[in-house]
Amino acid sequence: MKIVPLALLLLLHPVVAGAQTLVPPEVVRSENVRIDGDMKIVTVGNSQRHYTLFCNVKTAGCITPERGKNYLLFDTSTRWKMPGATDFITLAFVQDWTVKYNEGENIGIVPEDAKGDLGMFLLDRTGGGYEQDTIFSDGPIIYGTGMSDADRQKAWQHFFLQMVEAVARQQGKDALGVMLAKRCLPDQDFCTTALDANLVGVGGIQEPRMVLVIVATDIHNSNKQLSRMVCTRPAKGKQVCRDWDTGKLVTDDSGQ
Repeated sequence: MKIVPLALLLLLHPVVAGAQTLVPPEVVRSENVRIDGDMKIVTVGNSQRHYTLFCNVKTAGCITPERGKNYLLFDTSTRWKMPGATDFITLAFVQDWTVKYNEGENIGIVPEDAKGDLGMFLLDRTGGGYEQDTIFSDGPIIYGTGMSDADRQKAWQHFFLQMVEAVARQQGKDALGVMLAKRCLPDQDFCTTALDANLVGVGGIQEPRMVLVIVATDIHNSNKQLSRMVCTRPAKGKQVCRDWDTGKLVTDDSGQ
């Protein structure tokens, strides 16, 4: 398919809406993208909710959203006007210039700045982004998924130092010293250390978001790390924890 700028599409193909009522789209950003054969799985979201979308890489509209860029999410109820436009843009408009899936719930994504390609996907209601079993990264958090032992060790040192610097900057060196102290409870063969700090870019959101890192070490050998877990809060009242070494989901708590 030949790519035509969105601004020009609006002039070539005005949208006729039966009701002159604006139904605004959600503004989302890219969070994760992965390829599984011919299937592209894209997670987009904001501070309120997250969506897992998928498409066939050979199909028109199967785009890869740019990191850090705002997109407008269109479903069957969305009716919106882009800045300077006189006509509505709807899901049907996006489908006319990409593809329409006959089965499943179609979702269109449109660059908020009207610069870029139109996207058309199917909504995966069994996903939810953070409920994915395994991920490679989440903004500034790069998991050890699939890395060699040497590369995983380097990645961990980089991430842990990132957390240490964030704690010192946000809460002070005294607080950092307390957090780095090991906690060894009676009748347990391990000790834990926990750091929590705000990182920017988690979940694709360019605002500070709390990240908790918990490291368990052998009670007899503090250099032997038994587990490394990272917890994030993708939405209010929700906490998602993953094994840092594998990127695999450990818990997904509603926090209620």
